[in-house]
Amino acid sequence: MKAFVKNYWRVLLFFTVVGLIGGFFTGFYALDSYPEEIRQEILSQGLTEGLLAAISAVQSAGYGLILGAIGIVLAKKVGLWREVLSFEKKPLLLTAVWAIVGGMCLILPDLLFFNHYSEAIKNSYNVKPTVDYILAAVLYGGVIEEVMLRLFMMSLIAFVLHKLFERDEAETSVAVLVAANVIAALLFAVGHLPATDAFMGLTPMIVFRCFLINGGFGLLFGWLYRRYGLQYAMLAHGGCHIVSKLIWILFA
Repeated sequence: MKAFVKNYWRVLLFFTVVGLIGGFFTGFYALDSYPEEIRQEILSQGLTEGLLAAISAVQSAGYGLILGAIGIVLAKKVGLWREVLSFEKKPLLLTAVWAIVGGMCLILPDLLFFNHYSEAIKNSYNVKPTVDYILAAVLYGGVIEEVMLRLFMMSLIAFVLHKLFERDEAETSVAVLVAANVIAALLFAVGHLPATDAFMGLTPMIVFRCFLINGGFGLLFGWLYRRYGLQYAMLAHGGCHIVSKLIWILFA
């Protein structure tokens, strides 16, 4: 345990601090994004915006610390962890390209297609994104969601699949890692369904949109995690949000 803390305390501190900040802004954004009747119902229970933001911050920091620590252990066991979390030119350029393309794919399907099937989607772009929303998307989405879904969940799934189907093999196969990525991406999409339901309602087209966008991005981030390391998945995830919000601000 002492050796683990000594080796990874900086990484876990980063996850925890970013979780605190990202969770804080996520709390403010989440409350503001609810329909007014739901927002007033929450506030009528004696919960203030500051308290909700603080609860969200602590919860997010806990995800970063606890799931981050477990995720590192699991990732090391299945060969997904890179001990040196540095950046190399080629994968960094590739990540930048994916962030730009992904940011466009994150918003353009809504503006060009899905808004014709949902008034909620159409109306959501009438108001420009707030600073709270952008910071929540980049910090919580880009870092904490990657800790939860890639570092922890994808590594856990790969670990379980390896134990079930490759018990006699020393190393985890590419097939198992790919399967773990697909399953984690599907769970990533499923995890967005409650929020999608609250803001838009769940019609067949909206469910398709949720799996197409979130599942597709989950596969991309998982591939970057497996191929180059967690830091590239985080950069791509956060970069997609930055690019999509810039398009929203400038053109939507």
